[in-house]
Amino acid sequence: MEASLHYLLLMTQTVFHKMVLSEAATIGLSPGQPKMLEYLKHYGGCDQRMIGDACNIEAATVTGILVRMEAAGLIERKQLEGNRRSLHVFLTENGKACARQIDDTFKSIEETAFANIPADEQKEFLATLTKIYANLTDRQRQP
Repeated sequence: MEASLHYLLLMTQTVFHKMVLSEAATIGLSPGQPKMLEYLKHYGGCDQRMIGDACNIEAATVTGILVRMEAAGLIERKQLEGNRRSLHVFLTENGKACARQIDDTFKSIEETAFANIPADEQKEFLATLTKIYANLTDRQRQP
């Protein structure tokens, strides 16, 4: 019996996620924080809604993760240009260091995942997976 797409995606994501969480725990990160650190590394200064949308996380979950990240000294929230309605999230120096560490973790796990797979197949796989993601997210947005 050939494995289905849903099974392979679920099992691969589970193994990948466990590897990330195991490494993240060694630097004091909890679930949800690696993804947010990666996003903030590239898009620091955004508001909570942008983070939630980009990371596909519910607003209440974003709030909880950010509270823990702020308490750990990984982020700071600031008002920009007198806008008191929303706070913008920035990485602290400690947060930037953790973001670099988790980025190294992601790269290492990706290297393991792509071991013995030629570069052209890797590129083709990522292009196909990107199309699958677009198909599924477009479907989610439709009424």
